[in-house]
Amino acid sequence: MKLPEHFLVLSILFLIILGCGKSTKNNPPGFKEDSAEAYFQQALNAKEPSKMLVHFKEGLRLGTITNDTIEYYLLDGIIYSFNKLKEYDSSMAYSEKMIRQARINQKTYFEALGYYRKAVIHQYLNNYKEQFRNAFKSRNLYLSIGDSLRAGKRSLEMANAQSSMSDYTGSQENATLALSLLQKTKDSSYIGSALNQIGIANRERGFYQDAIANYESGLKYSTSTEDSLSFLNNMALAYRDNGDFSKAIDYLKLINSKNEYADKESHARFIDNLAYTEWLRDSTANVLVPLKSSLEMRLKNNDLKGLTSSYNHLSDYYSNKDRVQAKEYAVMSLEAARKNDSKISELNALENLLGIVEPRESEKYIRRYLHLNDSLKTAELKAKNFFAKIKLDEEQKQKEIDDLQAESFKQQLESEELKNQTIILSLGGLLILVSSGFGFYYLKQRHEKEKIQEIHLTETRISKKIHDELANDVYNVMSGMQEIASNDIMNKLDHIYNRTRNISRENSSIPLGENYLPHLISTISSSLSENIRLILRGEESIN
Repeated sequence: MKLPEHFLVLSILFLIILGCGKSTKNNPPGFKEDSAEAYFQQALNAKEPSKMLVHFKEGLRLGTITNDTIEYYLLDGIIYSFNKLKEYDSSMAYSEKMIRQARINQKTYFEALGYYRKAVIHQYLNNYKEQFRNAFKSRNLYLSIGDSLRAGKRSLEMANAQSSMSDYTGSQENATLALSLLQKTKDSSYIGSALNQIGIANRERGFYQDAIANYESGLKYSTSTEDSLSFLNNMALAYRDNGDFSKAIDYLKLINSKNEYADKESHARFIDNLAYTEWLRDSTANVLVPLKSSLEMRLKNNDLKGLTSSYNHLSDYYSNKDRVQAKEYAVMSLEAARKNDSKISELNALENLLGIVEPRESEKYIRRYLHLNDSLKTAELKAKNFFAKIKLDEEQKQKEIDDLQAESFKQQLESEELKNQTIILSLGGLLILVSSGFGFYYLKQRHEKEKIQEIHLTETRISKKIHDELANDVYNVMSGMQEIASNDIMNKLDHIYNRTRNISRENSSIPLGENYLPHLISTISSSLSENIRLILRGEESIN
């Protein structure tokens, strides 16, 4: 059983990263016994989907989905196994689980992978609208993390879904976007697929030369002979549709000479295309054998799409030879188209049948043809509108997210601005408060200083008055009484005189000039009590 490329690459990378521990007996080398990693490798070795599923689930049972990468790989393995078993409801449930847990844990890569897995499931179910929707979400997530390769692949899958619903214009747009993304990664196989899808869109809209140019460009990126044959076949059909039957036949002959490289369905298709193209160039050409040979191969392979084509071609072949046979093949083509649930093939079969049956039989086919034609046009229009709506809805959703982010950023700026204003106002208030305190303190100190100065001036004035008036009066009294007063009285008067003189000196200003030293010595001497003697020496040498 062949693992899909995406799952296989993830598995190999995972094992390279984690396979560096000790070997354990009866367990894959590099992993601990009963570890999630060991079960993951056991699942890969099992190969059968049912056995793989058991190991993947057992590995997942050991832990919960957190930020551990191994658990996402186990989830992906479970989804893959359920898809191989065609149990799509189960694989869908696990895809949803992967998306949900990856979103919670902000694992964008695995969220995108989950949406891709859902797209694949819807492709299996031929639900092309949901295939497109999930591939679109996956692409946007891959773009958000700069993964151009996977974003390009998802764009290509979107183009395929649109092509399946006949929205060829939209298909070309997304295939072109896929091409621009894939060219950055130099992934040859997917670049070729994108060019092939653009070619299909151009051919379906009648731009045959453009389609041929696209196929030729895609052929340069072919990575296998099988792919090259497919490109050459598409080129041949474009030449045939454009009326260049000879060139188409040359290509188809070349392709049929390499049929050993083609799978069974492609082998039958190449034979049928060559025979039918030769008949279109020459309606007398004997191509019945290869047409029937292709039909037998398709019956054996139960290729309903191929059978529809073979029956149509045989009906055309018999149209001018045997109308009964032509009608029988046209009816079988219609039945095969209905079994394959292909409304486009059914419409083509009805158109072919209406050209063969008698007018009296044509009424029931005409009604079905008109109904089907109208429903296909309506479905095509709805598909175009649906794809456009998904794109518009997602763009609107992204715009709302951007607007919310912008509003949040604006509110954050306003909050920061308000915070800054609050800080500035607080600092301003604090500055005013400090300044006011400092001013109050300064004024208070100034007032105290002025008050002290005023007291000093008052004391100086009083001391001067005492010195100039009271001391002089005392001195005059002493002079007048010196002859008549007793020594005791004279001593008392002398004491009073000295006290008044000292009061004057204590409150007088200090001279700072030449008289500084004598005044200082006099002041010190006068401040001493009577029973203390002060002896000074060397004061005259002080500078």
